[in-house]
Amino acid sequence: VSPAGDELTLDFAKALIENERLGDDGVPDYLGVSFSSTDYVGHLFGPSSLEAEDNILRLDRVLAELLAYVDEKVGLEHTLIVLSADHGGPDAPGYSKSLGIPGGYVDPESWDRESAIARLKREFNIDGELIEKYQHPYVYLSPQITSRSDAERELIERAVAEELARFPEVSLAVSSRALEYGNLPDTELVRAVLRNFNAKRSGDVYVVFKPNWFINDFDGLLVASTHGSPWRYDSFVPVVFAGSDIRPQRIHRRIFTVDVARTLAAYLGIRPPSGATGTVLHEILNK
Repeated sequence: VSPAGDELTLDFAKALIENERLGDDGVPDYLGVSFSSTDYVGHLFGPSSLEAEDNILRLDRVLAELLAYVDEKVGLEHTLIVLSADHGGPDAPGYSKSLGIPGGYVDPESWDRESAIARLKREFNIDGELIEKYQHPYVYLSPQITSRSDAERELIERAVAEELARFPEVSLAVSSRALEYGNLPDTELVRAVLRNFNAKRSGDVYVVFKPNWFINDFDGLLVASTHGSPWRYDSFVPVVFAGSDIRPQRIHRRIFTVDVARTLAAYLGIRPPSGATGTVLHEILNK
């Protein structure tokens, strides 16, 4: 959990380029490298910490060494480079508060929920457990509830969602049956939640915390920051294309990281991957 992880990844990437003889013939080769130390350092210390600043400086040197190696082995004039990230993230709440931005850590175990659970069990004639578990962002209802009819399940899910929305850190709680059947307003936030939903795998109620409020647990570690919300800071990332025939420019408009695969396919004049869902970034093709 340090910049040393990126240095090890760099060594693997260089060995792969050498031993797989990437760029040795006229058939394009694709190399994807994930330098993930930024993710872990950001979690542990926060993205605006001195540790994160030092990590970015070291990552810059790692990227410079990788590109120098590619230039030596293949030639940057024969290379298209794409840089991006899989997510953004919020600042640590302490830092945000110093700037006048409200936020904090959420501890669902501290919520006073017993009275609400008892009320819901009386209302819906539930003898056993109401909730099986809470694994953010989903609340999973007990098998006794999920075995009921879809109509009754949706009523119970909506009632649970209404109770969850009363907690001060919660911005929105959404029934999965309502997501599945489209019984919700068409808002940007609901659309973001819907993109996370899978009818076969998702839980029963999706919980969205208010901006800059989150559970500070990451793989069992207490951390300064984490991600996974539908708020814009979690999905705002740069996407950089660079190559000898790409015209230098800065473009400010909303795109998605899934656009990269479709754009690379169009750039190479090949069929896009079967699972690709993005759109082509035509600025990259207008060389």
